[in-house]
Amino acid sequence: MTTGAEDAQEPKAGAPDTPIINKEKSGGDAAGFFCYIGPSITGLIQHGDICRGTRKKALATWDDAIKKYPLIKTLIVSGEKLPEARLRVKKPGNALYKNYQRVAGKA
Repeated sequence: MTTGAEDAQEPKAGAPDTPIINKEKSGGDAAGFFCYIGPSITGLIQHGDICRGTRKKALATWDDAIKKYPLIKTLIVSGEKLPEARLRVKKPGNALYKNYQRVAGKA
């Protein structure tokens, strides 16, 4: 006779219906990557720069650039939002586009 426990198996990592979450060693937020989608500013930050880890780590990595140009913070997006944000930054009528233009005008 079975107890039913055999049927309730742990899903295997990589199974199609199982989301895989990369946790930082500290056990904190899910880790991923963040990308800067603003204009390149020589010596500070380059368009397309990537930082692996949490948003907090990305902001710390680019702290010098953010101090000089605070709008840069709004142009740092998660890998999850990157495809949509890359399109929005090129299309007038939204905040990403305006912030890109403002940073480009100051650089």
